[in-house]
Amino acid sequence: MEPLAPATGTDTFSAVANRVVEYLRRSTPISDWSVNRRIEGEQVFLHTTKGTLVRVGDRRPWDQSYCHRAFDLGADAIVDDVTTHPQYSDLRIGATRSYAGVPIRDPEGEMFGMLCGLGVDPLDGAEVDAELLAVLGDLLGAHLSLARRAESGDRQRRTAEALSQTDALTGLVNRRGWDSVLADAAVRASAYGDLAAVVLCDLDRMKEVNDREGHAAGDALLQRTAHALTGARGSHDTIARYGGDEFVVLVEDVSPRLLSQTLQRYRDALAHEGVEASFGWSLVFPGDEPVDLAFQRADRSMYEDKRARRAARREPDTAAG
Repeated sequence: MEPLAPATGTDTFSAVANRVVEYLRRSTPISDWSVNRRIEGEQVFLHTTKGTLVRVGDRRPWDQSYCHRAFDLGADAIVDDVTTHPQYSDLRIGATRSYAGVPIRDPEGEMFGMLCGLGVDPLDGAEVDAELLAVLGDLLGAHLSLARRAESGDRQRRTAEALSQTDALTGLVNRRGWDSVLADAAVRASAYGDLAAVVLCDLDRMKEVNDREGHAAGDALLQRTAHALTGARGSHDTIARYGGDEFVVLVEDVSPRLLSQTLQRYRDALAHEGVEASFGWSLVFPGDEPVDLAFQRADRSMYEDKRARRAARREPDTAAG
């Protein structure tokens, strides 16, 4: 086995988690292993082997998972065949037949998620070492805490550098700073499952304002937009001018269930200033590669909103602006 390259923070935890699940894939009769996180009522898969049952970024309701049965309800943590086991047989997840799982806790005892195995075949008497799984789960929890602490200073420095790169007209973070902030969020989403979302705002009829009233009026509209968005900013939000008449917000530590409220807060702030705009959004998913995939999804969502708004105004669906 090749030694791990020296690294800290997210890279280190990802490397260790991937190493653990790959070792278990090779050394146990269970085909698919993962490190997953329980967050906001969901089970989010972060680090997986290349099996057929789960992939990086998969999500399912936590209360409809085998790990919920094992961890919260006290069901058996290693199961020969979930289709016949009385504690699991009513819950079918794909082609899963065998299961094993242990919790991953930090040194303070808080649960992060699970080290989980799902097999395409029953164990048929083959053994999975429960003590080894428990040790690996404890080691992952301890390493998670160390990785978080190791990266805290570096993250603050990177964030400060990104926020110092501003757009001259609006004073918001500029495109280069935004790219850095988004990349950092994507890395943490992939390593730890940290929640983040991209909200994209595109001004309506910007070209008309420039053509009819001149570019000074257009600049004033951009500044008014920046002021309104800043006034509505949440404590975990980073606002940037992406370019032209596009603005973006990175919303961190947000529950997907509450994201619509965040979006509405920004809509209301612009409406209060008399600014017409279309919005789109996307969660930042674990495994997003390239890192701007969330922005691309938000962009598609924004154009759907723009088309709907035009249809409501009975306008032709022409080029954006």
